[in-house]
Amino acid sequence: MRTKIMEALKAALGGSRKVKITFKQETVTDLAYLMRMERVGLIQLDDNDKANLTRVLKFGGWWENDSNRTTIVTLTAQFNENWFLARMERALEAIEVAG
Repeated sequence: MRTKIMEALKAALGGSRKVKITFKQETVTDLAYLMRMERVGLIQLDDNDKANLTRVLKFGGWWENDSNRTTIVTLTAQFNENWFLARMERALEAIEVAG
């Protein structure tokens, strides 16, 4: 997964600056890292995605349905690839460049 994340991030940083990520069912606690990255300006999340992820954290990991595990992340100018990789490598089921 590490290589796949690195490849997707490299491609996104060279183009759309957006990645579509899907969390593993069991990795709800790792959402806190993603939310922290958004708060400090490393990434941007759509308001609906932010609300969904907050709800999942608040209700102890209830995803509601599998589509809720997928979100689009915009990589800002302050994005830190190593920080993202260190925190998301174990949490992600899938990652791809989003247009």
